[in-house]
Amino acid sequence: MEKAAYGLKPQADLPAIGVLLPLKGDYASFGEDALSGVLMAAGVFGDSQGTGGAEVDVIVKDITDASSVWSAVAELASNKRVVGAIGPLMSSTAAEAARHAQTQKLPLITLSQKDGITDAGDYVFRNFLTSEDQARALADYAAGPMAARRFAILHPQAAVKAKGGVVVRKASYPQGTMDFSETIKRLFGVQVNERMEGRRKIREFNPTIKVDALFIPDSHEPVALIAPYLDYYNVKGVRLMGPNVWNSPRLVDLAGKNVEGAVFVDGFFAAGESAEGFSRSYGSVFGHAPGTLSAQAFDAARMLLNAASVDADRDGVKERLRSTKEFRGATGDISFNSKREARKKLFILTVEGGRIVEAGN
Repeated sequence: MEKAAYGLKPQADLPAIGVLLPLKGDYASFGEDALSGVLMAAGVFGDSQGTGGAEVDVIVKDITDASSVWSAVAELASNKRVVGAIGPLMSSTAAEAARHAQTQKLPLITLSQKDGITDAGDYVFRNFLTSEDQARALADYAAGPMAARRFAILHPQAAVKAKGGVVVRKASYPQGTMDFSETIKRLFGVQVNERMEGRRKIREFNPTIKVDALFIPDSHEPVALIAPYLDYYNVKGVRLMGPNVWNSPRLVDLAGKNVEGAVFVDGFFAAGESAEGFSRSYGSVFGHAPGTLSAQAFDAARMLLNAASVDADRDGVKERLRSTKEFRGATGDISFNSKREARKKLFILTVEGGRIVEAGN
């Protein structure tokens, strides 16, 4: 992708950050989302909240396939202006990029969920929302404010046992399922009773399995299909719980009252206090609210630029990233732990009055 398309004007004397993202093919939209956050942080659109008014070059490398990773990292590492890099996103490229960045001693903040990505070495950091982070946050909320103890799961297993919860039922469904009748009846042990009222046959549904919460680790589209079945089969008093991919206005648009009170987690909430400035600036540039990926890339770039603000020595940048504590980001206050994993308080969200809002404590 040509940098000129984003109004970037590379100059030989400017410090630079590298960006390693998929910008073609099936995952190009995700790459574009992340790139938009990096460009906001770099002040490309005239907003200086990322750089404190300093000018910085952004060198974008398309790594749609793993074969391009080595040359992209090598080219960034050979450029003395480059203080570090952001990315990649996909597991297929993240491990390769981390390995090469460590070999080249190039600070890298990855945006990947790949397990153990920071094990590549001390130049590799992660600022991304992992499945483990989400499971931990949901389990804490379920055991605390929700006081939930009995859970059902529509595949796969979750981390509720460590918080004293008991998984009493599990079930799965094939990808693309449209009819969840048998799944819900099996999951909740629904007994079907029939009786006649005159010439009318009345069917009554009596669930025999009682749970406090139903965890569905899937996107908002199947959840919107599943939720009405609970009401139809008389499954009452069950809170729906899920991961960050539920955080979409489409969840409410599609499921309406059937997802009222649903609880889910995310690493970013555009309407939250910490995101106010970023969301306003992003919206003025792109015409829509930022998503989690844009916000996490924005914060990763800001932390890298902040670490390089003293000088552009890569060893120094690495050490300053390691010592990052309570960095005020759009996704909240961020610190890196001993494994160079970003740690922050996640957002617990719920549907209230047909709107997605932060859940109360």
